[in-house]
Amino acid sequence: MQSGIDYVDKSYCLTENKNYRLSIQVSLNGFSFCMYDPVKQKHVVLKHFVYSENIADCDIWTKEINRIADLMTDNLAPVASPVKCLFTSRKNTLIPKSVFSENNIKSYLSFFFQLDELDEIHYKYISEIEAYCCYALPSPVVAGIISRFGRTEFYNQAYTVIRRINNCKTGMNIVFCNNFMDVSVFRDNKLVLNNSFEIFDLKDIIYFVSAISDKFNVKDIPIYISGNISNSEIKKLKKFFPLIVQEQNGKISLALGSEVSTKYYNLLSLHECE
Repeated sequence: MQSGIDYVDKSYCLTENKNYRLSIQVSLNGFSFCMYDPVKQKHVVLKHFVYSENIADCDIWTKEINRIADLMTDNLAPVASPVKCLFTSRKNTLIPKSVFSENNIKSYLSFFFQLDELDEIHYKYISEIEAYCCYALPSPVVAGIISRFGRTEFYNQAYTVIRRINNCKTGMNIVFCNNFMDVSVFRDNKLVLNNSFEIFDLKDIIYFVSAISDKFNVKDIPIYISGNISNSEIKKLKKFFPLIVQEQNGKISLALGSEVSTKYYNLLSLHECE
């Protein structure tokens, strides 16, 4: 593998076809990928790439993804289809199954968000809450990813978090992304709240978490966190919310530390979304 790879397990083999599973994460903040060995049931590669240009439009974004894909091409073992892609975006909402209509999915999102002309709408059903997660993705970037990686399933971070309801019978689940956080609150395996909040610093996080805790009377429940947040920030948050739990992949955490494991937890969990 190239130098700079964040994590490569000693069992990883470039030439032997083990049908590794490839998962990628795309955001305005960078491009990440991991490879999962379904036989040994562990992640064998984890890598994050920083863009070389500011992402001012979809053309630059697609060009950067192609550049990164070129770097990956000669250093990846064969992978099973489809590739799973976690696309980080605030443009997501939940629609109950009882009122969902495929013909109206664009209007659902446009009610809450300003959609761009090139946005295309995706949706996935979440049986645990009997609702559809609808999300918008930039069509040129989606097309670029498919052209480079073949058959691809696209996910939004809100979908992956809510799917883990069975692992969080009662609690608050927070995913930290670029300048926003997605919050889901569960009580007795039932979804109480799912929303996205714009944040710029720890004060914003403390304010929103406190307000949600008061509003929904959930002050004494565990708070499961993942995504782009540092250990130093988590330590400060624990002074206000002592029940914070970092969501981590155990083997990656041992190899690279809890901060890396927490940051990439949702990417590493994509292989569970079948």
